[in-house]
Amino acid sequence: MKIKKIIYLLIIIFVFNYNSALSHQEIIPLTKSIKEYNLKSPIGKLNYLAYFSLRCGSLFSSINDVIPNNNYLNAALNLQEGAVITAIMIEKVNQKEIKERVDNKIQSYKSVYSKIIQENFYKNGEYINGASLIESDEKSCKNFVPRAYRFLKNNRFNFRK
Repeated sequence: MKIKKIIYLLIIIFVFNYNSALSHQEIIPLTKSIKEYNLKSPIGKLNYLAYFSLRCGSLFSSINDVIPNNNYLNAALNLQEGAVITAIMIEKVNQKEIKERVDNKIQSYKSVYSKIIQENFYKNGEYINGASLIESDEKSCKNFVPRAYRFLKNNRFNFRK
C-alpha cells in the first residue's frame, strides 16, 4: 500500500514538473527574439514593434495584476493597443479579425507570464526577482517602451496616462 502511494506521488510530481517545464518553454526570452527581426527593413521594424508590443503589454499586464501600479497598467494598455495598430499596418485587412487575434495572443502570453510569476512567488516569495525570464523580459521591455512610444506618437496615437 505504501509503495502505491509513493508511486502515485512520484507520478504526480513528474507530471507537475513536466507541465511546469512546458509552460516555460512556450516563451523565448525577448533578448533572443530580437535576433529574428530585420530591423533594417520597414516591414521588419513593424514586425518587431508588433511582437514586442504584444509581449511587453502582456508582461506589464501580468505584473500589474500582482503588483498594482499605474505605470505598468498604462504601459500595458498603450503597448497592447500599439500591437493592434502595428498588426493592422502590416496586414491591412479586416481590422476586427486582427484585433481579436492580437487579443487572443495577449491573453495567451499573459497566462504564461502569470503562471511563471505565481510559481516564482511560491518558490521564492518574490513575484519578479528570481524568475530569470520575467526579470530579463521586464528589462528588455523597459528598454523597448521609449522606441514604441516614439512610433506610436509619430502615428498620432493617444496615450493613456
